[in-house]
Amino acid sequence: MLASGAMRRTLRLAALACCVLALAVPAWAQSAGGGPQGYRHLRAIDNLFSPRIVRVPVGGEVSWGNEGRSIHNVVADDGSFESPTLNPGDEYEHEFDEPGVYFFHCAYHGAPGVGMTGLVLVGDVTLPSSQGGVGPGRETPVAPTGDVVRVPGDADTIQGGVDLAAPGDLVLVGPGVYDEAVVVTTPFLTIRGTDRNRVILDGGFTLDNGIQVIEADGVAIENMTARNYILNGFFWTSVFGYRGSYLTAYDNGDYGIYAYDSVYGLYDHAYASGSPDSGIYIGQCYPCHAIITDSLSENNGLGYSGTNAGGDLFIVNSEWRGNYAGIVPNTLDSEAYPPQRGVTIAGNWVHDNQNPLAAAKRLEYPSFGFGILLAGGRDNVVEGNLVERHEAFGIAAIPNLDRNLWFPGNNVIRANVVRDSGRGDLALGAPTLGGDCFEANDFTTSVPPAIEQRSACGGPLRPIAGGSLGVTLGPLIRYIQALGDFPTGDWRTQPVPPDQAQMPDAATAPARPAVPETAVPGPLPAIRTTAELLAGSSPTRDFQEVTLMGFPLSTTWWGVLIGLYAYALPVILYTAWIAIALWDLARREDAARSRIWWMLGVLAVPIIGPIAYFTAGGSALPRSFRWTLLAGALGVYLVVAALGVLAA
Repeated sequence: MLASGAMRRTLRLAALACCVLALAVPAWAQSAGGGPQGYRHLRAIDNLFSPRIVRVPVGGEVSWGNEGRSIHNVVADDGSFESPTLNPGDEYEHEFDEPGVYFFHCAYHGAPGVGMTGLVLVGDVTLPSSQGGVGPGRETPVAPTGDVVRVPGDADTIQGGVDLAAPGDLVLVGPGVYDEAVVVTTPFLTIRGTDRNRVILDGGFTLDNGIQVIEADGVAIENMTARNYILNGFFWTSVFGYRGSYLTAYDNGDYGIYAYDSVYGLYDHAYASGSPDSGIYIGQCYPCHAIITDSLSENNGLGYSGTNAGGDLFIVNSEWRGNYAGIVPNTLDSEAYPPQRGVTIAGNWVHDNQNPLAAAKRLEYPSFGFGILLAGGRDNVVEGNLVERHEAFGIAAIPNLDRNLWFPGNNVIRANVVRDSGRGDLALGAPTLGGDCFEANDFTTSVPPAIEQRSACGGPLRPIAGGSLGVTLGPLIRYIQALGDFPTGDWRTQPVPPDQAQMPDAATAPARPAVPETAVPGPLPAIRTTAELLAGSSPTRDFQEVTLMGFPLSTTWWGVLIGLYAYALPVILYTAWIAIALWDLARREDAARSRIWWMLGVLAVPIIGPIAYFTAGGSALPRSFRWTLLAGALGVYLVVAALGVLAA
């Protein structure tokens, strides 16, 4: 099925607007939702598919979206499917009903096995040997062999060294600029540079990935730099056991350091900059069994992004600064295991993430100015972080829209220091699933107001306390704005980072493959305290922190007025609906037999109950009055939304 990108965006906006403009659905009444577990999305970029290999279950669906500037199409090598021409912004979808391996190509920029190609693995099938794969089954861990393949020396290129190496070997790379895209399919290798800042993989703005590990378990990459690749610096896909230590990735066109559909991983002492999607990414895994620690991410669209990633996943002791947004776990239908849940974010310094000169994509703009944003995430813990100087919100949980609308729920935000935020230090957007709680935070402003009293972790209102529609409205407005022009820097010209810290004994240390059971350290590293974080920070007052009745003031009285309407009016209108419906039922003589059931429906089924009664329950109220009551509420919110755009 082909659909224009503009049409899809319009439909999604309409759906989100309906949710935002709906009347304050109580948390306990909302569905948890569910996404198609077999849906995957690939991007067609001039001139390659990303990712090139995806796996779906039988009956799963794959979509291809043209995000390039040229026309593309998708043609199965065996002729089983073929898209029409995809202009920039178009999408094509195909459902796979039979297990197997399906090779495809773009007929404009390739042919079977040549040029712009990819493949879809359907069901529990193995990656073909032609792709260097070992299949979805796991390899038996291999201990270090003691053998060293030297580059240069034993091989002139890193790819040559990797091809010579056996499982358990160390590929030791000497200083130099290596103009190559390395593909690793041998498990349990350690690939290490002798000098982090002088061993440089350079894509020349034409090659796709610096080092890509494809279904090869236990590969560790250490002490080197990847720059100027049109996709990713370092990339692991579909592996058990991975480690990225002392890696620098900057000015890459998608992600810096990227693990997809992979578990048992560790990033430590990583640096990422200049990626328009995110600097550091772990996605499509549950449970992930992964740690990010002692890392720095700056000048990216998102400092960290983790789609549907969680479960024994820890983001700790790191700095996230100068990005569009800082740390953004999120839920999307386009990857497996939705919703995102079960990540712990602790001991981080998250600051100044509203950089309009950072490299960013259109879909990153709604999160501009957020420190830590849980977008449709659940059961996450955000604890003991220092979050400061953000134009929007310091820490927030909001709904996220993909094919489904994903609500936040049961997130715990506690013991953080949050300050100098533009709209509010702490925030909870509506609708929610309920159960989100806030306690022991050091903050000034919140939306809704008195958030720690309303949503205390041990309080009686926690299961049902909802959020504010005004919080959700902000990203929606930015999403609309991003359909036109939005501020962004060029990923190719972001600041060159200074030299980063070296791995100790890089030239002499033995191989350390990322054996799954030991890839992630058993005990977590000691988590930095907020006192330690505060010692390295100097507070400023860049943003407004004055409140009116608990509501953060924007720069104008106009913004305050719109914020008050967005928060208070839904409650007022919904309460009026219930009261009018019950009054009408009580006075109707013709409803003696059905009165009690309609009353229960109005009270027990929020929003839907009153709507059903006014439209199909035989109400004695004049029809014109009923339609004014219902349609008028929506009209008011449409006006508020339009005014919100002007106030933003």
